[in-house]
Amino acid sequence: MPAESNNYEQARLAALRRYQILDTQPEQAYDNLAQLAAFICGTSIALVNFIDENRQWFKAKLGIDVPEMPRSVGLSYLCLERKDIVVIKDALEHEEYATNPVVKGYPYVRFYAGVPLISPDGQILGTLCAIDPSPRELNQQQIEALLALARQVISQLELRRNLAEKQRTEAFLRESDQRLRLALQAAKLGSWQLDIKTKELSSSSQCHINFGLLPETEFTYSKLLECIHPDDRSYVLECVRQAIENRGDYEAEYRCIWTDGSIHWILARGVVICDADNQPVRMSGVTLDVTERRQAEEELKRQNLRSQLFAEITLKIRESLQLEDILQTTVQEVQKLLHADRVLIFRLCPDGSGTVVKEAVLPGWPVVLGQNILDPCFQQDYVEKYRQGRISAIFDIEKADIQECHREFLRQFGVKANLVVPILIREGIWGLLVAHQCAHPRHWKNFETELLLQIANQIGIALSQAQLLEKANHHAQELARSNSELEQFAYVASHDLQEPLRMVTSYLQLLERKYNSQLDATADQFINYAVDGARRMQNLINDLLNYSRVTTRGQPFVQVDCAEILQQAIANLKFAIEDSGATITYDPLPVIKADPIQLTQVFQNLIGNAIKFRGELPPQIHIGAVRRDEEQRSRGAGEQGSGGAGEQGSRGAEEQGSRGAEEYLNPHTPHPTPHTPQFPHPTPNEWLFWVSDNGIGLEAQYAERVFVIFQRLHGRSKYPGTGIGLAICKKIIERHSGRIWVESKPGQGSIFYFTIPEQVNNRE
Repeated sequence: MPAESNNYEQARLAALRRYQILDTQPEQAYDNLAQLAAFICGTSIALVNFIDENRQWFKAKLGIDVPEMPRSVGLSYLCLERKDIVVIKDALEHEEYATNPVVKGYPYVRFYAGVPLISPDGQILGTLCAIDPSPRELNQQQIEALLALARQVISQLELRRNLAEKQRTEAFLRESDQRLRLALQAAKLGSWQLDIKTKELSSSSQCHINFGLLPETEFTYSKLLECIHPDDRSYVLECVRQAIENRGDYEAEYRCIWTDGSIHWILARGVVICDADNQPVRMSGVTLDVTERRQAEEELKRQNLRSQLFAEITLKIRESLQLEDILQTTVQEVQKLLHADRVLIFRLCPDGSGTVVKEAVLPGWPVVLGQNILDPCFQQDYVEKYRQGRISAIFDIEKADIQECHREFLRQFGVKANLVVPILIREGIWGLLVAHQCAHPRHWKNFETELLLQIANQIGIALSQAQLLEKANHHAQELARSNSELEQFAYVASHDLQEPLRMVTSYLQLLERKYNSQLDATADQFINYAVDGARRMQNLINDLLNYSRVTTRGQPFVQVDCAEILQQAIANLKFAIEDSGATITYDPLPVIKADPIQLTQVFQNLIGNAIKFRGELPPQIHIGAVRRDEEQRSRGAGEQGSGGAGEQGSRGAEEQGSRGAEEYLNPHTPHPTPHTPQFPHPTPNEWLFWVSDNGIGLEAQYAERVFVIFQRLHGRSKYPGTGIGLAICKKIIERHSGRIWVESKPGQGSIFYFTIPEQVNNRE
């Protein structure tokens, strides 16, 4: 079958099935049309025939017993092909029809007249047929009448379809209405309608429930207004008026009073319905009891407010660790928060007595601040209960189940209701936080009790911190005093030891010169030991004096050029540099505010250590500095550039002869350091200095130990010294508000870092 024909056939079958006529029960209307066709044409057989995919099904039949025939049998296919009326006077006169099964056999068709049944959209659904076993002829009037009957069949089909659709629509509406009622019932939505002119109100049973009414109660418009809270009636009426005036939606959320006196919240929504002239005639909508939602919202607001106020009070408590400020802030803020007539803090004694140390009280009520109070009913077991976290909440002292002596005790202060929570610290109970209501009894809410307890806990924490701070301050003062005394003792002791030590040293040296080689070898050795010990003792005393003078004899901070300071340190080390063959290089150094003598000592000690703790190769020492905003420049630390004012190298001391220290700094002979220092970032407004070398290095575990006074990593025979040099450097840098540390690996040299802020306070 060609594609075009196939598409046509599919569309035709789809149109036929939309009418849902196949295999339906007989209907009088179609039977009447078949009888009328037979009467008009004078035939014994008439059919209302619908052509399906493989069959011809007879909706109405006259003069024939079978309900359907195969599609390939009969003559109706001619109407389908020609799409027009077909009249055959005598089938036997046509060879192509004479062999058709319905002509040769039952019902022995000789005469056939068929009219196509065409739907409004042009699809042929079947035929209206008049058939007879004898030949016949039709005049024009009979043909036109047959065409009219075919149109009636289509009209009947359309009517039937419309009726079926109406029935389906009604069934759908009934089902939808049922679903709506179930949905309204499940959601507890009450439906209502209001006649705007007559004010006649109709409502569902759920509406009665939402307003706290019995189902049999008459629910009129006036009854509705009566149920609404008096403070909300004008608001509701205004919402209704605006909805009617604007021909729009209506929405209001208001309180209603149930018959038991309880307050409930109602959410009402509706729409205004207008007539053909756009005049409002009625309103229709729903109501919903939203009391639980409103309560949840109110509770959330209270929680948020409580959290906010608690955070504010906690912040104010934590802003000061002064005990008096903490307690005064607490009573003031809690009094405002709870709207209490009086809030006080009661400092407990072990026997249950105590003193009101802080109070916030409204005018007109007795002031109890500073009073020593002992409740005659307040026994030792009560103190223990509060220590264990007891909370006391009295709503009305006149009705409370308390001892009469306690009731009388509270009366003297004008108390009608009170709330008491303990203030606990690590050692136990410190006191009580108390709220009084004096004007009238008060039902303390759970959140108020919880909030007061949380604040008491914060007070306890703050009190503990204040005590710790007080102890820490006292300890710091004692430590400072002790350090000051120790520094003074070290200075005095070392100063006073100088004179007798000089005398001992002088006489030992005289003995050494006068009796050298005159005594036996053992005596000479003893004298050498004594002279060496006295010399080391003198060096130790000098270093100890220098250590104590860092803070006691320091000079004021002034602007110093670090390059000049470095030159002075190198000059002081002239002979050590020459003896070791050391090479010293440095980057551009800044101008900072510092103690020039002490800064010189830092550079001198660090360079001296690099020379002392050298390896087999001549020392290579590099000094660098960088500021945070010049970090990129610091990446070249340890590498010699060219042309910079401070980017200068040095020749070995053996090449310098007796030239001055400034001659060691030669820009034409660069000597790179053994490795580029990877230093941590300094903080803003801070200079980071480093001194790197290629010496013997040290283990990381000793990086802190080397800055401790008298700590040595090597024996005096191999590396002489007192072990105070780096401790002095640390003390000097700390006086300059900086810090010092070392990074090193054995055999790979060391880098000593120290920082100095650009603007440093003179810490004497």
